[in-house]
Amino acid sequence: MHPRWLIFAVLACLHAAAGSFSPESLAPVVAGSIYLPLMPLEAIGAPVFGRAESGGWAAPSLLGWVVVLALWAAIWFTLATFLSRLFTKRSGPA
Repeated sequence: MHPRWLIFAVLACLHAAAGSFSPESLAPVVAGSIYLPLMPLEAIGAPVFGRAESGGWAAPSLLGWVVVLALWAAIWFTLATFLSRLFTKRSGPA
């Protein structure tokens, strides 16, 4: 397995764990990682939120969850690629 995929898996699992097992103090950060990427799409009319509960935040729709997962997967994969290139030596002519 390429180190990039291992780093990606670790970063994605840490993000998922933060969302599932985070203390109350991290709740705004976790919520921001979900809602902030969706707000610009909602502003242009994309159906990224489901029906709102009265007095509460609307849950992301299926499209919203796909967008959030794709965005964070791209961010973590880019970071994993950068870190794997930074910490692995390339074999080749010197």
